[in-house]
Amino acid sequence: MKVKHYSQNFFDEDNQLKNIHNPIRLIGKILRKPRPVDRSGNFNILNMAYSPIPIVGSWNKSFEECCMSRAKEFWKMNKPITIFWSGGIDSSVALISLLETKNNTNILNIRYTKSSIAEFPEMWKGLVKNKNNPIHDRDVIDKKLFEDHDIIKITGECGDAIFGSAFSSTQGSRSEKIIGVNSGFDYINKDWETIFTFGYDNMIIAEVLFENVELAPFEIKTIFDLYWWLNFCFGWEDVDSRILFKYAQTPYWQSTFSFFNTEDFQKWSINNHDIKHQGTWKTYKQPAKDFIYKYFKDENYRKNKLKELSLIKVLEGAVDGEYTKEIKDERNESPNSLKLVLENGQFWKRNEKVPDEIYEEILT
Repeated sequence: MKVKHYSQNFFDEDNQLKNIHNPIRLIGKILRKPRPVDRSGNFNILNMAYSPIPIVGSWNKSFEECCMSRAKEFWKMNKPITIFWSGGIDSSVALISLLETKNNTNILNIRYTKSSIAEFPEMWKGLVKNKNNPIHDRDVIDKKLFEDHDIIKITGECGDAIFGSAFSSTQGSRSEKIIGVNSGFDYINKDWETIFTFGYDNMIIAEVLFENVELAPFEIKTIFDLYWWLNFCFGWEDVDSRILFKYAQTPYWQSTFSFFNTEDFQKWSINNHDIKHQGTWKTYKQPAKDFIYKYFKDENYRKNKLKELSLIKVLEGAVDGEYTKEIKDERNESPNSLKLVLENGQFWKRNEKVPDEIYEEILT
């Protein structure tokens, strides 16, 4: 029996788990993802369900080929599709791919907000405006929509992970900025072992990192390489499902998909690590921006678009103010928050007791 999701407090609140040595929790703190899943399979405490890291072999597809084949997969499901469009790079790639591969009978609804318009106004005018109207931030993450399996839902998730996820400072919520956009690019080109000067528990982090970096599909040299690999290896599953389990608080994931969660995109990421940027943050995700430009000519977006915290903007808009730690804690401590979700569909909410026999099956 495998675990699909566990709450961020799972190992703290349950007496059966408090004394378990769990070294990858520190990796979760570094990545700011409280539910790390080791896709190499070495450090998981629970028997997790995850997509294994693929072996590339002789595989070699272009980014565009990956995009179009992914979009065609969705249309073959013969159901209406709703795409979550933030105006950011990843969701814009997904939107263009779906538009370019749909036929006249396919149904595509675009779910977006005023922030989406502000992030990519030209695409809104040219491709989105006449199809759907914007909605309020508080309506974006609609539990009923996610639980309607007659509609396919598509997000731009896992896009950050394939491109070498940009990582945030540790200064707070609304005020946080993407490192590199404001502090230059030299920082992430330093030797990866510089991370041991960041103030983490070096003995514990070393236990995981030195073994884990040896498993990477190419040599980890810089901090950029390291953060790509940590997100690719440990953060992938959390990001893939966070909108469902964490924000919508629904255990029903079966009809919601991250556009970039495929073997093809993962293999492309491994094969093309050297072209994910060209030495500046303006060129971060350049292959994706070039793909967008091929189908929608916005030179300013292609040259100057930077990574933005699109999901955070939606969450802040939903509460009409700063998305504070207090609001996060209130959500996590809600009786409706999910404590444990199994791959077979069983689930328990925060205040429900998980049977002892379940622990016996899910602990590795």
